[in-house]
Amino acid sequence: MRAIIVVVLLALVCRWGVAQIGPRYVIELRGQGGGTVGMAQGRVQLAGKGMALIRFQGLSMLAVDADSEAYSAEAVRDWPSADVLLVLPAAAGHYDGPAPLRGLRAGMPVIVTEAAGVEAPAISARQARAAHAHAAAAAAEGPRLYPMQVWNTLDLRKQNTRLRVTAMAGAPGTQGVAGFMLEVGNSRSSYRVYLSCEEVPAATLAQRLPGADLALLPSREVPRLLALNRGAPAAGEPATLTTAGYAFTAIKR
Repeated sequence: MRAIIVVVLLALVCRWGVAQIGPRYVIELRGQGGGTVGMAQGRVQLAGKGMALIRFQGLSMLAVDADSEAYSAEAVRDWPSADVLLVLPAAAGHYDGPAPLRGLRAGMPVIVTEAAGVEAPAISARQARAAHAHAAAAAAEGPRLYPMQVWNTLDLRKQNTRLRVTAMAGAPGTQGVAGFMLEVGNSRSSYRVYLSCEEVPAATLAQRLPGADLALLPSREVPRLLALNRGAPAAGEPATLTTAGYAFTAIKR
């Protein structure tokens, strides 16, 4: 009898864990990736208004703020090429729905947020419309969408270069995705960049993300850069991201 109870409890715990963590995506990309010893370096740079490009050993990821002017059907043709796209959710102001995504190449991985338990009626309705539009865009031949809720993960590999994207929670009591943790690296070392979807003080981010190395704070014009140094942020205000960019070196974990 005791054994049966233990099995039932384990099953319930497993079901609860799956419900909390959600699906995990795995993507294998073709192409040349780095991964050789002594070349574990990358760069984060400004790619346009509200856009940041992250490169590491042959893998490139473009992050676009859905509130920025760059997120439009007209501007998408000028976006830099990338292996994967991450769309930071719109908060207010300029927003062009899923229209820009239709201009992307077929099969391109696109990470988007998925509404989950939002209580505000206005936001819930907008997110519901966006989710419906995203599904319609995915039905046509175009990019492949990967909707993510809090604690969902996506693992991507290109040759020896690896990327893990985790949808992160915000402060206690809040709902929805507060940001995305990007861990890029190889079998020897990695670097963690946090893309925030909200305005958060540096000290708060450092406490919430003790393992992060760098954070990008949202802006419709130019994202701001904050060195977190794994829980010990540098003094002063976040720096403005430039086209020259910020060079980083992967860290042995």
